[in-house]
Amino acid sequence: MTSLEGLDMDVIIVDILPRLPAKSLIRFKSVCRSLNSVISSRDFTRIYLRHQSLSSSGADKRLILAGDGRINCYHLDPYATTTTTTFVYSKTSRYMSVIGTSNGLLCICLFRDNFSEYCILNPTTRICRCIRSTLYKELWVRHSHGFGFDHENLDYVIVVISEYHNNSAVFTRRTSVYSLNTNSWSVVDEVTFPADNMNALRKYGVLIGNNLLHWMFWMPALRKYRIGCFDICKKKWTDDVLLPRFYYDPTCNKETYLVDIGLNDECLFSIFKDIIENGYDVWVMKEYGVQDSWVMLLRIPDSSCFDGKVTTLVATCRSSEMVLLQERYTSKLFWYNKVDGGISKAKFDGAPNSWNIQAYICSRSLVHLPGGQLFEHSEAVRKSWTCHLA
Repeated sequence: MTSLEGLDMDVIIVDILPRLPAKSLIRFKSVCRSLNSVISSRDFTRIYLRHQSLSSSGADKRLILAGDGRINCYHLDPYATTTTTTFVYSKTSRYMSVIGTSNGLLCICLFRDNFSEYCILNPTTRICRCIRSTLYKELWVRHSHGFGFDHENLDYVIVVISEYHNNSAVFTRRTSVYSLNTNSWSVVDEVTFPADNMNALRKYGVLIGNNLLHWMFWMPALRKYRIGCFDICKKKWTDDVLLPRFYYDPTCNKETYLVDIGLNDECLFSIFKDIIENGYDVWVMKEYGVQDSWVMLLRIPDSSCFDGKVTTLVATCRSSEMVLLQERYTSKLFWYNKVDGGISKAKFDGAPNSWNIQAYICSRSLVHLPGGQLFEHSEAVRKSWTCHLA
């Protein structure tokens, strides 16, 4: 067809527009007011996100490398190392960290002297929104962060787990959430427990299905890890996710310990260090919540590249047999070839210094941020942020 004349508007909104790349939809918003209104509406956002979640190919994935006060976006390809977009912030904050991604949005935390400021950013549309936190960085308090999407209320939520050291024997764990819709913080859970009972080991939550956040907890009494799950829609902790059966089997001959958990192709993964075989086993939960669906994805042999340091999985390239790995302590990035077992250092133009790189996978998205402002023109944001497009 050479024209859209004669097509029902519902067909265009439901069947045609959601199939287009986010970059095209952003351009179409400039065609006329009616298209801009449709593409910016909450109803279209719901349709678009549903289509993206059902799409077998998924949205255009990008590698996000953050550190040294900037965020670089790259094509997820071992042969395409040039940055596509770079976001830079001024040195008014002591520390910047990406705490999570959801529906193509990045949630960034700027830690200052006595408070935290969050910024939710859409790298595709360059729209952002800054949030002032009421959670002060008090002495003897540890914070773990998470970011996700409440699909029931079309609301983006920040989750903060704060552990307060009451005395030598007791801790208090408080779970606070921020709602973008209401622009407010609330405490949804608070428990007191023995100091040697459970400690949150993972600093940032692993997001599954956009609304389930996961953290690793260590239980000294059992000498085992557990994976705690927080449901963003219900605003409460749910049942733990069980690790592979061999991990709980006292008769198992494997000498392993859990290193990390993460997300790979929308599936939860766990990495075990095999002490006897001297390598890392990556297990993937093919069907979420089903213990028997854990399968071993690959084995990463220990290498002189890693210097015996703990390694984690960043992403698997669909276009090749390459897997992007990262040392958790040095933050160095490596490409691992699943076919021949070759390991080589990953090079990305303009990437931050290796010692503090954070690596995330983020989709291109046109998700609208209510109350957001254009990154490079926002007067409120410009004091701490500037934008440079490569």
